[in-house]
Amino acid sequence: MNWDDLRILLALVRSGSLTRASLMLGIDQSTVGRRLSALEAALGATLFLRSKSGLIPTETGEKLIADATEIERRTDHIAEIAATPVTEPVGELRVMGDHWVLDQLADRFLPRFLDQHPKVNVRLSAGKPSFAAWTAATVSLWFEDPPQMGEFAIKLTDVPFALYAAQGANPCALPWVAMLDDTASRRIPAKFLDTLRQGDEPIRFTGDDPNFLRRAIRHGLGKGVLPVCLAEGDPQLQRVGGQELQVLRPLHLHAHPDTVQSLRVQTTIRSLREAAPNLFCTPQKKGEAPMSLPATPAPHSA
Repeated sequence: MNWDDLRILLALVRSGSLTRASLMLGIDQSTVGRRLSALEAALGATLFLRSKSGLIPTETGEKLIADATEIERRTDHIAEIAATPVTEPVGELRVMGDHWVLDQLADRFLPRFLDQHPKVNVRLSAGKPSFAAWTAATVSLWFEDPPQMGEFAIKLTDVPFALYAAQGANPCALPWVAMLDDTASRRIPAKFLDTLRQGDEPIRFTGDDPNFLRRAIRHGLGKGVLPVCLAEGDPQLQRVGGQELQVLRPLHLHAHPDTVQSLRVQTTIRSLREAAPNLFCTPQKKGEAPMSLPATPAPHSA
């Protein structure tokens, strides 16, 4: 067994399938499957159960994954120590969150952040919150979702949401567009819309990302609740009702307890805490350059 075998093992558990693992590693799917079969044969044990929903680690697989994760963490730590200067963050950082949140980071945060930290590689991953038990250094940006199983969590900022309609349209004559929300507790935007919408007013369009809703509102399909940072600078939209029709949604950063003390995670936490109010509370102006970030070395605690 070598480190490449363990990298394939970790990619499989993080992605959940041979196809996604091959994309993550940049190798053929057949190669991933062959290496997994060879590893299981060498160990004399089955590491994953194959199911319709993807790959599920067996008890033996979970034990090996835990060891592989610890080896990866130690390897990353060695790489950080070997970096020049020693205070410079090094290695891959995974950032998880809603698609539109990652869009904001890609447009307004990451260009300057990566310029200041050239030895950090960032992987963005949109999707639903999950406990990243086997992931490498990861920070996750979620709203109402609580930390899971000992995750480190801090509040970054309160993100304002408000009611918008197409520019020049009569909001009273429009139906509604709404975020898809199938959670049992219903999230803040859904609850806010419930207070605004009359019981018999139709919802004509739903989507699982605010950018889908923004496009629908632009085309006059309805009025709806959007993040102010996305909608306020859009000339095709008008805000309805002013400041009184606004709700604040707390945005939190989560980090896995095993990697929260790594230098690249600490650097990211510090930078995001300072940048978040401008990233998510104010609209980006046309032609605006990526915001400046603090250039001083990151502290070793959040």
